[in-house]
Amino acid sequence: MAGRILGVGITGTSLTDLERRLLMDSHPYAVVLFGRNVDTVEQLKDLVQDIKATSTNPPVIMIDEEGGRVDRLRNIVQGLPSAEAFGYMKQSKDLVRWFGKIIGEALHYFDIEINLAPVLDLKHDPPAAGLERRCYGEDPETVIWLAGAFMKGQQGAGVASCLKHFPGIGKGTADTHYGASVINEPLETLSKEDLAPYFKLANQAKGVMIGHAVYPQIEDPHLPASLSHKISTEILRDVVGFKGAAISDDMEMHAVANTGTEEELVERALMAGNDVILFCSKIERMPDVIQYIRNRRHENRAFEERIRQAIKRADAYRAHCLKLQAKATVIPSFDALIDEVGRFCEAIEASRTGERVVPEISPTERREKLRKGTGVTGREEWT
Repeated sequence: MAGRILGVGITGTSLTDLERRLLMDSHPYAVVLFGRNVDTVEQLKDLVQDIKATSTNPPVIMIDEEGGRVDRLRNIVQGLPSAEAFGYMKQSKDLVRWFGKIIGEALHYFDIEINLAPVLDLKHDPPAAGLERRCYGEDPETVIWLAGAFMKGQQGAGVASCLKHFPGIGKGTADTHYGASVINEPLETLSKEDLAPYFKLANQAKGVMIGHAVYPQIEDPHLPASLSHKISTEILRDVVGFKGAAISDDMEMHAVANTGTEEELVERALMAGNDVILFCSKIERMPDVIQYIRNRRHENRAFEERIRQAIKRADAYRAHCLKLQAKATVIPSFDALIDEVGRFCEAIEASRTGERVVPEISPTERREKLRKGTGVTGREEWT
């Protein structure tokens, strides 16, 4: 039971002996994939299959596949735009729904159940560090319109969404991967702006990621949202009315990692209200963390009850994933996906210019073009 509140990252393109033992013995809820885990189409299919076959209670697979600068599949699917790009296109809602469908089809092909996307943060000028080109709009209505379309397209292709970064990091002063980020806004302002997309979309997604920024007008100025009961439970559950699974952002990001050991952080995050807690890099520390969870279960009744609640929510999210998968049709081949990506890229160019500027080419030529790295994708971050 201890591992069932954890999501873990693995180190490379195949499982190490330590990773294999952890999957067999501790049954983590999720494995989170990054660019470092993706090399070729065949390798990724084999890796996901191996991860799931290793455990008698297979983990769900999570990934950040936003397009643009956060593009874990960049080595095998080229040409995916950033979220921001859709604000400059005609027929944006139709295109972004198609975008979600394509990403969903790609992830479903690899048997990846959860995309840690879309981003619901509002864009500001200048954009918050770490959010450049990742936001769908500057106002809640645009974000709801476009991120909602992305989610529907993705869900229709069999992949669940996890909305991020609650309660909103668009006005942050720094990138939480590297240090503390401050959002100095009262709850009233957040409710009208940053929380508005969650009011509309959170229970449709059934998964929300809690960020690590601090909100000094709401909570202790040194307490990240992911460790705050007021934010992760009272605001998320009581104000927003969210009933699904709360997923922490990576607890190894410096904005939160600097506040305690992994053992301390897993307990604080759980008791704050996170149902699945992510540790995406230091897998060698996970056996000790899992043993700590086991010990605390026997020592602390409130901790034990909170684990049971978290597992119930996480299992409901897993059931949602399986339901989406069961309704979707897997693409017949990876070449068929590449062909659709090519048609999508042509539609983007047409939307930007008002006319068709990319000539019709054969599927074979299109696949070759995309695999050479052409298109509108950007540099990936946080691999």
